[in-house]
Amino acid sequence: MRQSILKERIATLRRNLQRANAASEKKLKFTHITVEDEPWIRAFNEIRSNSATDLEQLEALDTALTLGNLDQSNAWQRYSEIECLSEEVFRECLEVLGGLVFRDMKLDDQICLFADELIKECAQSVGKLPTIVIPSPGGVPPVDMRRVAHIRFPEWDVWTLPLVAHEYGRVAIVETEQANKFAAEVARKAHATLVADPAVSPEDVEQRVRMLLADAFATFTNGPAYACALLLLRLDMVDPSPASRELVRQRADMVKGIVDALDSHNLIETHVHRELMSCWEQAVESVPPTGAAEADPLASLALEPAVVYAYLKRAFYPSAAYTSEDWSIAMHWGSEWIEQLDNGDAPSVPADLLRKHRLRDALNASWYVRIQRPDWEKQGAGVTRVLGQAIIDLRSTGGGSGGVPGTSRPPGGG
Repeated sequence: MRQSILKERIATLRRNLQRANAASEKKLKFTHITVEDEPWIRAFNEIRSNSATDLEQLEALDTALTLGNLDQSNAWQRYSEIECLSEEVFRECLEVLGGLVFRDMKLDDQICLFADELIKECAQSVGKLPTIVIPSPGGVPPVDMRRVAHIRFPEWDVWTLPLVAHEYGRVAIVETEQANKFAAEVARKAHATLVADPAVSPEDVEQRVRMLLADAFATFTNGPAYACALLLLRLDMVDPSPASRELVRQRADMVKGIVDALDSHNLIETHVHRELMSCWEQAVESVPPTGAAEADPLASLALEPAVVYAYLKRAFYPSAAYTSEDWSIAMHWGSEWIEQLDNGDAPSVPADLLRKHRLRDALNASWYVRIQRPDWEKQGAGVTRVLGQAIIDLRSTGGGSGGVPGTSRPPGGG
């Protein structure tokens, strides 16, 4: 009997999916991580569920092929589709297992613990479940339903910490019915009205829309700290691709617009946003222009930040939004640190720290200082770590609403 290459491929893919399934069921023990924690359980459950689904589809294909219900051409097409889905399972399995090992070795200098807390704050404020956080290389492809957020190597410091809110935002939007419908509807209307290349698919438009909405969510929940991290440390303005540059422009415009909407008393504009946008515009103007390449077909996609902001307020709990009152806390703490620096003192944990305060308050306070004092970068990282840990400790110990003595003297680096 002639050997079937397709049958051999099906058998190999079956074995690989079974391995991924088995890996997700394996009892893992680590020194510094409890894999039984809820976010990790959900991540492994999703890997197990997806691998089981792919196995079912593979078995159905094998059966149909054996019974002669599919011709070879259609069978190969179906196999290719299942293989593509399986690659996502294999990649996520490897990322989760590798991330666990990395975190247990503490090679990320514990920054993932702060990312856990930041995502937990976001999740609690919108009434959803948190995702897990793992260190990873850059360029991780965005997939809305994956319950994994990434800290990119080597960006393991408090300054890039707000960026994990973007990845969680993609999940939160998908899992919030009202927000998810809004994203799909905006994408549908945009695709129908865009003056674009006919080859641009509805999926291309929706991916761009969800990227921008995740930026809006991250700014909406974490305030200027996200805007500063994204504009100063992440967005790539020098990419020669017109499409990449247009995406950068659209993301910057969205974040700027959401900050403007949050800033009901013009405090952020006065103390941070004006300087931030000035730095951004100066950098954009200094970047060499692109060549005469084909224009980005999605360049005319327009999402009005004020409309997005209003919809986010309706879709999520009031506690999710970063407010002028929250910014007042950041200014107060940041001003204390600047005064201590001017006096030659080591910046300390604020004496008025309360259980209601969040990690985002510490991040915004530190960015408030860094925008005014660029040399704050190294010392500020240490100060922010100490304050962030104090916030986490105060919340976890169930202490009262009284202040925490501001005597901590943080290390200079971070």
